[in-house]
Amino acid sequence: MKTNGAATIITIDVEEWFHGHNYLDHVPPATWSDQDLRVERGTSRCLDLLDRHGVKATFFVLGWTAERFPDLVQEIARRGHEVGCHSYGHPEVFHLSREEFRADCERALAALDRAGVTRPEGYRAPSFSLTPPVHSYLPVLAELGFRYDCSLFPVRHPRYGQPGSPRTPFRLGPGRDDLVVIPMPTWRCLGQNVPFSGGGYLRLLPWAAYRLLRAGARAQGVPAIVYLHPWEMDDFRPQARLSPLLRLRSQGRQDSMPVKLERILRDGPFLTLGEHARQLREAGRLPVREVAAITRD
Repeated sequence: MKTNGAATIITIDVEEWFHGHNYLDHVPPATWSDQDLRVERGTSRCLDLLDRHGVKATFFVLGWTAERFPDLVQEIARRGHEVGCHSYGHPEVFHLSREEFRADCERALAALDRAGVTRPEGYRAPSFSLTPPVHSYLPVLAELGFRYDCSLFPVRHPRYGQPGSPRTPFRLGPGRDDLVVIPMPTWRCLGQNVPFSGGGYLRLLPWAAYRLLRAGARAQGVPAIVYLHPWEMDDFRPQARLSPLLRLRSQGRQDSMPVKLERILRDGPFLTLGEHARQLREAGRLPVREVAAITRD
């Protein structure tokens, strides 16, 4: 089977507004259940918009969310979308030991199972935090039954950057059934990897710039994987006292995301991330990389 390099892949990280690490100092985990819970509103808006355009997406659901809103997880699956795992409590993976990482994944899988989703194929680490030196945790995902990972983001960023990591998909290990690792897309220009495809990058970029960068990445063999969060589809603005820079990253041009997603959904074809991973595996041309070869800073 040939892979569809021109397809767009929509991914949604199903979490609350306060799960973003920019809010961690202002809304600590002990207070999460006391906050205004809005994930259902934003996720429903995503689902309705996808339905109008007949597009199926991949929803990476937090275990914390699945425990509190199992009906929402079931609704995502009922509408024909893929459900993946986004950890349990949204930890930054590089702060976890290998055993803590495994325990968080197992707890998330148990929460998803109770919500009706068994054996999700895909995993995405919170804030793309599966970075050097914890790339060595990737085999844990294969051991837990995941078929692909979408946690690597080869960009410069003060928290999760790993610009020396691969920009295109690869297999971890020699067997056809080993983990497929799908990095987030970037455009390579003047020796730098330029992000564009989601979160603050997509919100802040002008539409013409997004289109240009997407075309450039595709020309370099990188698929267009869009990522967003339910709170980016919501009109709610938290009043936490963030610095101007953090407020820009967390809320900047938030009102542009529904408009941009609408425009993206007019321009197919589309795949889920699971479909894309299966196409890559079946094509049989993925390079094999050892963990030591992907941990360059």
